[in-house]
Amino acid sequence: MQVVNLSKIIASSVLVAFLAACSSTGETTDASASAQAAQVAAEAASLAQTQADAQALKDAQAAAAAAAAAALIEAQALADAEAAQQAADNAAAQLAAQKQQAQKAAQALAHVIYFDFDQSTIKAEFRTALNGHAAYLSQNPSAKIVLEGHADERGTREYNIALGERRGNAVSRYLVVQGVSIGAIEVVSFGEERPVNSGSDSASLAENRRVEVRYVNY
Repeated sequence: MQVVNLSKIIASSVLVAFLAACSSTGETTDASASAQAAQVAAEAASLAQTQADAQALKDAQAAAAAAAAAALIEAQALADAEAAQQAADNAAAQLAAQKQQAQKAAQALAHVIYFDFDQSTIKAEFRTALNGHAAYLSQNPSAKIVLEGHADERGTREYNIALGERRGNAVSRYLVVQGVSIGAIEVVSFGEERPVNSGSDSASLAENRRVEVRYVNY
Protein backbone atom coordinates (compact mmCIF):
# COMPACT_ATOMS: atom_id res chain seq x y z
CA MET A 1 0.00 0.00 0.00
CA GLN A 2 2.82 2.39 0.84
CA VAL A 3 4.61 1.66 -2.46
CA VAL A 4 1.41 2.46 -4.39
CA ASN A 5 1.09 5.75 -2.51
CA LEU A 6 4.70 6.58 -3.39
CA SER A 7 4.00 5.91 -7.05
CA LYS A 8 1.06 8.29 -6.89
CA ILE A 9 3.29 10.94 -5.29
CA ILE A 10 5.86 10.55 -8.06
CA ALA A 11 3.23 10.82 -10.77
CA SER A 12 1.72 13.91 -9.16
CA SER A 13 5.14 15.52 -8.82
CA VAL A 14 5.94 14.89 -12.48
CA LEU A 15 2.57 16.29 -13.54
CA VAL A 16 3.05 19.44 -11.45
CA ALA A 17 6.53 19.95 -12.87
CA PHE A 18 5.25 19.46 -16.39
CA LEU A 19 2.41 21.95 -15.94
CA ALA A 20 4.80 24.46 -14.42
CA ALA A 21 7.07 24.13 -17.40
CA CYS A 22 4.19 24.57 -19.82
CA SER A 23 2.94 27.73 -18.08
CA SER A 24 6.33 29.39 -18.09
CA THR A 25 6.36 33.03 -19.48
CA GLY A 26 9.35 32.34 -21.59
CA GLU A 27 11.87 32.69 -18.88
CA THR A 28 12.82 29.09 -19.58
CA THR A 29 12.87 27.11 -22.74
CA ASP A 30 11.08 23.84 -23.40
CA ALA A 31 14.33 22.01 -22.82
CA SER A 32 14.90 23.58 -19.43
CA ALA A 33 11.29 22.85 -18.45
CA SER A 34 11.77 19.22 -19.35
CA ALA A 35 14.99 19.15 -17.38
CA GLN A 36 13.24 20.57 -14.34
CA ALA A 37 10.47 18.01 -14.66
CA ALA A 38 12.99 15.22 -14.95
CA GLN A 39 14.86 16.46 -11.88
CA VAL A 40 11.64 16.63 -9.83
CA ALA A 41 10.72 13.13 -10.98
CA ALA A 42 14.17 11.83 -10.05
CA GLU A 43 14.00 13.41 -6.62
CA ALA A 44 10.52 11.96 -6.06
CA ALA A 45 11.71 8.56 -7.21
CA SER A 46 14.71 8.77 -4.87
CA LEU A 47 12.45 9.72 -1.97
CA ALA A 48 10.10 6.86 -2.78
CA GLN A 49 13.00 4.40 -2.98
CA THR A 50 14.39 5.66 0.32
CA GLN A 51 11.04 5.21 2.00
CA ALA A 52 10.61 1.80 0.40
CA ASP A 53 14.07 0.72 1.61
CA ALA A 54 13.28 1.98 5.10
CA GLN A 55 10.01 0.03 5.15
CA ALA A 56 11.74 -3.08 3.85
CA LEU A 57 14.40 -2.76 6.57
CA LYS A 58 11.69 -2.31 9.20
CA ASP A 59 9.84 -5.37 7.90
CA ALA A 60 13.06 -7.41 7.89
CA GLN A 61 13.85 -6.33 11.45
CA ALA A 62 10.33 -7.27 12.57
CA ALA A 63 10.64 -10.66 10.87
CA ALA A 64 14.05 -11.22 12.48
CA ALA A 65 12.65 -10.29 15.90
CA ALA A 66 9.72 -12.67 15.42
CA ALA A 67 12.09 -15.46 14.35
CA ALA A 68 14.32 -14.80 17.35
CA ALA A 69 11.32 -14.89 19.69
CA ALA A 70 10.12 -18.16 18.14
CA ALA A 71 13.60 -19.64 18.47
CA LEU A 72 13.74 -18.55 22.12
CA ILE A 73 10.35 -20.12 22.82
CA GLU A 74 11.43 -23.33 21.10
CA ALA A 75 14.71 -23.40 23.03
CA GLN A 76 12.85 -22.84 26.32
CA ALA A 77 10.38 -25.59 25.46
CA LEU A 78 13.27 -27.93 24.66
CA ALA A 79 15.01 -27.02 27.91
CA ASP A 80 11.78 -27.61 29.84
CA ALA A 81 11.29 -30.98 28.12
CA GLU A 82 14.87 -32.01 28.90
CA ALA A 83 14.45 -30.90 32.51
CA ALA A 84 11.20 -32.85 32.80
CA GLN A 85 12.82 -35.94 31.28
CA GLN A 86 15.77 -35.62 33.66
CA ALA A 87 13.40 -35.31 36.60
CA ALA A 88 11.48 -38.37 35.40
CA ASP A 89 14.73 -40.32 34.97
CA ASN A 90 15.87 -39.31 38.45
CA ALA A 91 12.51 -40.32 39.94
CA ALA A 92 12.62 -43.67 38.12
CA ALA A 93 16.17 -44.30 39.30
CA GLN A 94 15.24 -43.39 42.86
CA LEU A 95 12.20 -45.66 42.72
CA ALA A 96 14.30 -48.52 41.34
CA ALA A 97 16.86 -48.01 44.10
CA GLN A 98 14.15 -48.01 46.75
CA LYS A 99 12.61 -51.15 45.28
CA GLN A 100 15.98 -52.89 45.21
CA GLN A 101 16.63 -51.87 48.79
CA ALA A 102 13.21 -53.19 49.82
CA GLN A 103 13.90 -56.46 48.02
CA LYS A 104 17.19 -56.88 49.85
CA ALA A 105 15.46 -56.12 53.13
CA ALA A 106 12.76 -58.71 52.37
CA GLN A 107 15.36 -61.27 51.38
CA ALA A 108 17.21 -60.67 54.65
CA LEU A 109 14.13 -61.54 56.71
CA ALA A 110 13.60 -64.95 58.18
CA HIS A 111 11.87 -67.12 55.58
CA VAL A 112 11.23 -70.07 57.87
CA ILE A 113 8.67 -69.92 60.68
CA TYR A 114 8.96 -72.70 63.25
CA PHE A 115 6.17 -74.20 65.37
CA ASP A 116 5.85 -76.20 68.55
CA PHE A 117 4.84 -79.83 68.42
CA ASP A 118 1.34 -80.33 67.05
CA GLN A 119 0.73 -76.57 67.09
CA SER A 120 -0.12 -73.93 64.46
CA THR A 121 0.18 -70.89 66.70
CA ILE A 122 2.71 -68.31 65.53
CA LYS A 123 5.41 -67.66 68.12
CA ALA A 124 6.11 -64.08 69.18
CA GLU A 125 9.73 -64.36 68.05
CA PHE A 126 8.65 -64.64 64.39
CA ARG A 127 6.24 -61.73 64.31
CA THR A 128 8.94 -59.16 63.49
CA ALA A 129 9.97 -61.14 60.40
CA LEU A 130 6.35 -61.60 59.33
CA ASN A 131 5.70 -57.89 59.82
CA GLY A 132 8.60 -57.20 57.48
CA HIS A 133 7.17 -59.54 54.84
CA ALA A 134 3.76 -57.94 55.26
CA ALA A 135 5.20 -54.45 54.76
CA TYR A 136 7.01 -55.50 51.59
CA LEU A 137 4.00 -57.32 50.14
CA SER A 138 1.68 -54.40 50.93
CA GLN A 139 4.00 -51.93 49.19
CA ASN A 140 4.60 -54.18 46.19
CA PRO A 141 1.27 -55.50 44.89
CA SER A 142 2.96 -57.49 42.12
CA ALA A 143 4.88 -59.64 44.63
CA LYS A 144 3.46 -63.10 45.34
CA ILE A 145 4.37 -65.69 47.96
CA VAL A 146 3.77 -69.38 48.56
CA LEU A 147 3.50 -70.54 52.17
CA GLU A 148 4.71 -74.15 52.39
CA GLY A 149 3.48 -75.93 55.51
CA HIS A 150 5.50 -78.83 56.97
CA ALA A 151 5.30 -81.23 59.90
CA ASP A 152 7.64 -83.70 61.56
CA GLU A 153 7.29 -87.43 61.05
CA ARG A 154 5.09 -88.13 64.06
CA GLY A 155 1.46 -88.76 63.25
CA THR A 156 -0.22 -90.16 60.17
CA ARG A 157 0.47 -88.80 56.71
CA GLU A 158 -3.05 -87.40 56.42
CA TYR A 159 -2.87 -85.71 59.80
CA ASN A 160 0.48 -84.11 59.00
CA ILE A 161 -0.80 -82.82 55.66
CA ALA A 162 -3.68 -81.16 57.50
CA LEU A 163 -1.30 -79.84 60.18
CA GLY A 164 1.02 -78.32 57.58
CA GLU A 165 -2.00 -76.63 55.98
CA ARG A 166 -3.16 -75.22 59.31
CA ARG A 167 0.29 -73.78 59.89
CA GLY A 168 0.37 -72.22 56.43
CA ASN A 169 -3.10 -70.75 56.93
CA ALA A 170 -2.05 -69.32 60.31
CA VAL A 171 0.79 -67.42 58.64
CA SER A 172 -1.53 -66.33 55.83
CA ARG A 173 -4.10 -64.94 58.28
CA TYR A 174 -1.39 -63.06 60.16
CA LEU A 175 -0.15 -61.41 56.94
CA VAL A 176 -3.67 -60.52 55.83
CA VAL A 177 -4.35 -58.85 59.18
CA GLN A 178 -1.21 -56.78 58.56
CA GLY A 179 -2.66 -55.54 55.25
CA VAL A 180 -1.50 -58.10 52.69
CA SER A 181 -3.93 -58.97 49.91
CA ILE A 182 -5.17 -62.56 50.13
CA GLY A 183 -4.62 -62.75 46.39
CA ALA A 184 -0.86 -62.42 46.95
CA ILE A 185 -0.73 -65.58 49.09
CA GLU A 186 -0.90 -69.26 48.20
CA VAL A 187 -0.84 -71.98 50.85
CA VAL A 188 0.37 -75.53 50.17
CA SER A 189 1.12 -78.35 52.57
CA PHE A 190 3.74 -81.09 52.25
CA GLY A 191 3.14 -82.60 55.65
CA GLU A 192 6.07 -84.79 56.65
CA GLU A 193 7.20 -85.46 53.07
CA ARG A 194 9.98 -82.86 52.85
CA PRO A 195 12.00 -82.86 56.05
CA VAL A 196 15.08 -80.64 56.22
CA ASN A 197 16.58 -82.86 58.89
CA SER A 198 16.30 -86.66 58.77
CA GLY A 199 17.16 -87.11 62.45
CA SER A 200 14.67 -88.39 64.98
CA ASP A 201 15.86 -86.46 68.03
CA SER A 202 13.98 -83.49 69.45
CA ALA A 203 16.16 -80.83 67.78
CA SER A 204 15.92 -82.50 64.36
CA LEU A 205 12.14 -82.86 64.58
CA ALA A 206 11.83 -79.20 65.58
CA GLU A 207 13.50 -78.14 62.32
CA ASN A 208 10.81 -79.95 60.34
CA ARG A 209 7.86 -78.25 62.04
CA ARG A 210 7.82 -75.15 59.90
CA VAL A 211 6.29 -72.87 57.27
CA GLU A 212 8.62 -71.70 54.52
CA VAL A 213 7.92 -68.29 52.93
CA ARG A 214 8.81 -68.51 49.25
CA TYR A 215 8.51 -65.51 46.93
CA VAL A 216 7.28 -66.29 43.44
CA ASN A 217 8.80 -63.00 42.29
CA TYR A 218 10.25 -59.88 43.86
